[in-house]
Amino acid sequence: MNSPSIEDYLKAIYKAEELGDVSSQDIAQRVGVSPPAVSKMLRKLQALKLVRLSPKTGIHLTPFGKTTALTTIRRHRLIELYLVRELGYSWDEVHDEAERLEHHISPLFERRIAERLGHPEFDPHGDPIPTS
Repeated sequence: MNSPSIEDYLKAIYKAEELGDVSSQDIAQRVGVSPPAVSKMLRKLQALKLVRLSPKTGIHLTPFGKTTALTTIRRHRLIELYLVRELGYSWDEVHDEAERLEHHISPLFERRIAERLGHPEFDPHGDPIPTS
């Protein structure tokens, strides 16, 4: 199992890749850490075969890294929707709560949330929920 920190970095890289090239500075800003901390984590992610680092092409998720990022994003968005629909949270309250919970639910719990919600396609903010 990956640590919450690793999952947060993978999510940040995934979201940055969607917008174009990924830089260490962009990741630092998204994760809220210093550029040296990003460099250290990138070496760790590379050793775990979650990212590819290239002087020419930059930072890229491997297929395994992308799958891990999408799983974390899926869990986050399902939790947000569950909190709104089932527990009465307002849509502007759910992000921080989902950020904490996304790292700690099991695949079974994730499936049960999806079933309970009718396998939704979008979270409360209108963002697409990745498929399992």
